[in-house]
Amino acid sequence: MVIVASYGGGTNSKAMLVECVRRSVKVDLILFADTGAEKPETYIDIKQFSKWLKENGMPEITTVQRMNIFGTYITLEQYCSEQKQLPSLAYGYKSCSEKHKISPQNKFINNWQPAKDVWKQGEKVTKFVGYDADEHHRIKDYDDGKYNVRYPLVEWGMGRDECIKSIKNAGLPLPGKSACFFCPSSRPHEIRELARKHPKLIERALRMERRAELTEVKGLGRQFSWANLLAQGDMFDDNVCTPDLSCGCYDG
Repeated sequence: MVIVASYGGGTNSKAMLVECVRRSVKVDLILFADTGAEKPETYIDIKQFSKWLKENGMPEITTVQRMNIFGTYITLEQYCSEQKQLPSLAYGYKSCSEKHKISPQNKFINNWQPAKDVWKQGEKVTKFVGYDADEHHRIKDYDDGKYNVRYPLVEWGMGRDECIKSIKNAGLPLPGKSACFFCPSSRPHEIRELARKHPKLIERALRMERRAELTEVKGLGRQFSWANLLAQGDMFDDNVCTPDLSCGCYDG
């Protein structure tokens, strides 16, 4: 059986791989789809964790990115800038996850020889996805003619607390939330924290918001603009946030 793990850079997928090491589950390929917009601490953790995986008999993390029609890498930020728009989630869609996360991984696997050998034999590649046991609402049947999709954390009965414990028991640091720094699902306190910790990143997010040609949405927050939130400070009404705005590529 050939196993490919989708690594999102957050707590859940990190715990999944830690448990694979602990339970002697051999993973053949670990893919991280980089939108180009993770926070610096996420990139640092991925590099350190990749080294730990290699030291523990696992493959290093392979990074993939979306490519444009000219065959060069394009970040989600670049795409939004060129199109003068915001990430699709701001409009109520999740195509940014499909185009910049799922599709690059599938394209890589399509050209990966071990996968091609499996398909040639009429068998399927197994995909490991790091949704935990507390996220049943995210679990879907993605099995098709090429893949068997499995959720090891669910199979092992590991919720959020168990994932955190697993990482700590391995002597590894918790990675924190993995998401684009301009993700429309960000909550007000996360936006304010970004402004405090990463002023250059918040300015890039605000620049994206300013340049977008908007009609039906007010800004990155969909019902509100990040610029307005930061300008109002603690006076901003957090109740205007869209409660069901969730990101499809969120990891931990």
